[in-house]
Amino acid sequence: MVFVPEGDTPTECNVHDFKGPGVAIAMYNVDESIRAFADSSMSMAFSKKWPLYLSSKNTILKKYDGRFKDIFEEVYVEKWKQKFEENSIWYEHRLIDDMVAYALKSEGG
Repeated sequence: MVFVPEGDTPTECNVHDFKGPGVAIAMYNVDESIRAFADSSMSMAFSKKWPLYLSSKNTILKKYDGRFKDIFEEVYVEKWKQKFEENSIWYEHRLIDDMVAYALKSEGG
């Protein structure tokens, strides 16, 4: 797969060396959209006075999920952290495996 950014050098990525039939997928998102999603998620959590958890598999999808993790943290610190703390709620990122275990152990609602 080749990514050709406007006005920059193309980047070629080898997705997989197929030895037979198979399938591949490419995903993208833009920072503006991720920021809007983070802000919307935090706004909803704040309006309900609920904690917010973002779960990802950023150990596997290092750049893709890692970007969500980083931007959510930026939005939280820049805009929501003080408001959340004043209302005894929080935002936290967890790996999906940990989040599933946490959800199963929680009382629920």
